[in-house]
Amino acid sequence: MLLASSLIFAYYTVWTFAVPFLDDSNPLQQLFPAREWIIKIPVILLITGVSLVASFIGFVLIKSSKKKKN
Repeated sequence: MLLASSLIFAYYTVWTFAVPFLDDSNPLQQLFPAREWIIKIPVILLITGVSLVASFIGFVLIKSSKKKKN
């Protein structure tokens, strides 16, 4: 898991900091998605993560409130 995280971090870092300075004709440009996804991917992951955590907390609160009533 640490290896996967390190590889993802390295890929994203190169994509974010190096690719914008390369020419559009450079072959390395084809290894990375369009630049607009540099922002969209983290935002989507953040919204998904916050939604999952909030849903879990809500589920636990509802379940504990039902236990207290019984």
